[in-house]
Amino acid sequence: MRITRSNVVATVSAAALLVVGFDYTTYAVTGDSLLLGRTNHADGVTTLARHGSGAALSLQSSGHKAPSLRVSSSARVPRLNADLLDGRHAAQLSTRAVSYKAGARGDVVNGFGTWRVDVAPGAYQVSFKAFLVPNSVTPGSTVGVICGVADLKTLGPNTRVYTADSATYSGNGFPTLMSGADTVRIRKDADPGIVCTTSTGVDFTLFKPITASFTRVDRRAVKTATPAPVQKVRPGRLFAQLHR
Repeated sequence: MRITRSNVVATVSAAALLVVGFDYTTYAVTGDSLLLGRTNHADGVTTLARHGSGAALSLQSSGHKAPSLRVSSSARVPRLNADLLDGRHAAQLSTRAVSYKAGARGDVVNGFGTWRVDVAPGAYQVSFKAFLVPNSVTPGSTVGVICGVADLKTLGPNTRVYTADSATYSGNGFPTLMSGADTVRIRKDADPGIVCTTSTGVDFTLFKPITASFTRVDRRAVKTATPAPVQKVRPGRLFAQLHR
């Protein structure tokens, strides 16, 4: 076949028409094409849909320090931001302690005192501190005192105690100090509260308010260590090794 100028012009024209026609069809369906390495503008939302398995968009950047995506707004993006960590909300991961104060300095309690605290069910690191002085104790005699945090619904022979401490008051006028801490789980049906009482039922005076703190913890983070086989060494040698 003899190639003439008219054949070349016809071939180029057909190719140009094919390209322009294809691009026109694409523009009619999707709008302007995205230009790589350039700033693109659009009046509406650009949606990329993949009809099949796998991701619809893959972003890759050079180096580990270069982010693969950058946005201009600080607004929360649905289903993109890390709203949960290990399936838990921020409130469940909080380590902020909630403290309660019971009574006031100089309050006189009739032998047995309870103060309710509003604590939701869960696992907590519970601690408390109490200063009090039993009344009407003659010099030379002693009175037992105990304070703590317990389930008020179970007060009696089978009290569910979260943490407690006891002391002996000898009538010297100095307040007794009791404190304690433990990791416990408060059940849904519990009524947690602060409890203080004396062994003889005598009244007592608060030297300062009783305090109790509850710090929420994740019970799954508390594990029991298992014994491991080790070589027998002399105690002195082991002590020296551990204190290098």
